[in-house]
Amino acid sequence: MPLTPEAVRAEVMSWGAMAPAIYMGAWVLRPFLFFPTILLFVGGGLVFGALWGTVYAAIGGTLAGALTFSIARALGREFVQERVRNRFPQLHEERWGPGLVFVLNVIPIFPVTAINYGAGLSQIGLGAFLIAELAGLTPRAFAYSFFGSSILDIRSPEFAGAVVLLVVLVVAPALLRRRFVTAQRVARRGASGV
Repeated sequence: MPLTPEAVRAEVMSWGAMAPAIYMGAWVLRPFLFFPTILLFVGGGLVFGALWGTVYAAIGGTLAGALTFSIARALGREFVQERVRNRFPQLHEERWGPGLVFVLNVIPIFPVTAINYGAGLSQIGLGAFLIAELAGLTPRAFAYSFFGSSILDIRSPEFAGAVVLLVVLVVAPALLRRRFVTAQRVARRGASGV
């Protein structure tokens, strides 16, 4: 079977009602198989469409998050640092909260598994983590699922819109962070009387 988007879609759809469960199960196993999240996000959109691809990816990603968070909490810092090494330098910081988990999950450049492991080492509770994880993964899942759902027609307005949405998800947080850092510097200078 040729590995084309059309062939992948036809194969997964041939699984019938089990396709969503298998897809979400792949999300749960993904952290241990080192399978790229972007392929699962895009694949979900390709097979299930933008809406259901988003729903299944957000649920599957949150289930995977619960598992890796719990593993980090149970096995501790040494285990996690061995798994993610230097890919995520802020891992050692204990100042994690729902807001940070949400923001890191929205931005598509941060590795999802590292976020989950890092949160598992922090003081954040599992319930707060899961809410922030689901809320943060949903926009990312939608952007990639929308892209996947339009990938079969790259000349369509939907495909162009999906590309723009992905660019916005990457660029906007970087611009906001730069503004925030600049505003903090100005405030510190003003407070110090310089």
